[in-house]
Amino acid sequence: MPHPLALFSLEPRNERASQVVAHPCNSHLVSISNDGTPVLDVGQVQSASGDNATLATIGRSGDILVDGSSISKIQCSFEIDRNTNMVLFHDKSHGQTSQVFGDNAVPFEDGRLRRVVVHMQLNTIIGMGGSGRNLILFELEWHCRPDKITEKVRERQSCRLQSNPRLARTADPTPVETRIHTPGSRLPKMRWQQIGESLGAGQFGTVYQAIDLDTGRTMAAKILTRPRGPEGDRLWVVLRREVEILVRISHIHVIDYIFSQGWEDGRAEIFIGLKEGTLASLVLGRCAVPERELANTVFHHMLQALDFLSVHGIIHRDLKPENILYISHRNGYHFQLGDFGVSNHQAMAATLGAGTPLYMAPEVYIGGSQTSKADIWSLFVTILWTMNAGGFREISRNFLVYDHVKTTVLSLGNIPELSRAREMARVDPTTRASAAQMLTRCFNGEGLTTPRGQIPPIINA
Repeated sequence: MPHPLALFSLEPRNERASQVVAHPCNSHLVSISNDGTPVLDVGQVQSASGDNATLATIGRSGDILVDGSSISKIQCSFEIDRNTNMVLFHDKSHGQTSQVFGDNAVPFEDGRLRRVVVHMQLNTIIGMGGSGRNLILFELEWHCRPDKITEKVRERQSCRLQSNPRLARTADPTPVETRIHTPGSRLPKMRWQQIGESLGAGQFGTVYQAIDLDTGRTMAAKILTRPRGPEGDRLWVVLRREVEILVRISHIHVIDYIFSQGWEDGRAEIFIGLKEGTLASLVLGRCAVPERELANTVFHHMLQALDFLSVHGIIHRDLKPENILYISHRNGYHFQLGDFGVSNHQAMAATLGAGTPLYMAPEVYIGGSQTSKADIWSLFVTILWTMNAGGFREISRNFLVYDHVKTTVLSLGNIPELSRAREMARVDPTTRASAAQMLTRCFNGEGLTTPRGQIPPIINA
């Protein structure tokens, strides 16, 4: 039976690997698998490296001792990524003679850091030594499912690990891993794998929870397919330009766009930061924070996001509780505007019929000219929904036509609780308040991107 704190065991796949298991210096790691094979448990012993994130080093001076002239002092290692708690296999050898194998392998590649994620369904065989990197082969026998790895790692961190009989040794220092660059080289393609079922689907594609196979980072992967026809081609160019802007820029209240690829092939992969949930799930899940307090936080955070996007010429066009994401902190919630799948630059916005009618600005609904002011109306309706002003959540379930939506929003804009924000709910977008104007009025300009000197007064109507 494996040790209770072992994350996985290394089962020998050839004779040289069996000799490693049988080596007297590795006896404290040996257990017997279900089929009676001696294996090496990994995870229950403190690494001699002194790094708590290192499960085990392998090599002539490693936690797992491997003899041989073709093996480096520290040939390879299994390490926990501190940000994601995923397990990564690192090639530490000077000759780059470690590799992963199998039908499900995503091997090391030139130009990338020599590390890859390992779990039950990915990179299940490791090899080392020789030109084929397969003189010694082990198969990873996992003792927990991929979705339980984080829990297992936390359990390991809270327990006292076994001491290593050879802890007195000092591990051989190894070079810091760096990405290999060549002049004018392009960024390598991101290698990723879907985790679980899809997170949802929209007008332009499907979203999955995914893992970066080279770093262990969990993220959301949005797969977009290029629309057909000349208009689709033009839209594709605009969407690509927008995503590339979002990857390049950064704001604390806008979801982080990590990377994108595949635009030339008509199947774009967009990688986005993964958060805890949405404003909708938070409110409907009976959040402990009072609704008005929560709405005020959302209001401030989203005004900052919209002001930032407006400066960069981006209209979200589908702002609603389902597209506002959150991270919980000790002192409350941090909100970010996400899902730019139907966003567009102002030059193309009027050509798209996108958005959710309940939150849609009047000019968007009738197909008129659109500016960033459309998002201001949507934010106002989102605040109505969040604080449930005048029972808005219940009333909205019975709307049959858009005129009912518009009439109710305009009416609720006159209640005392929303007096400071009523200029956001003007039908005429030219007189509707901007995000910068509302930040200045309601929050003394805290979080502004627009320079104060460029913010005109709110138009009296």
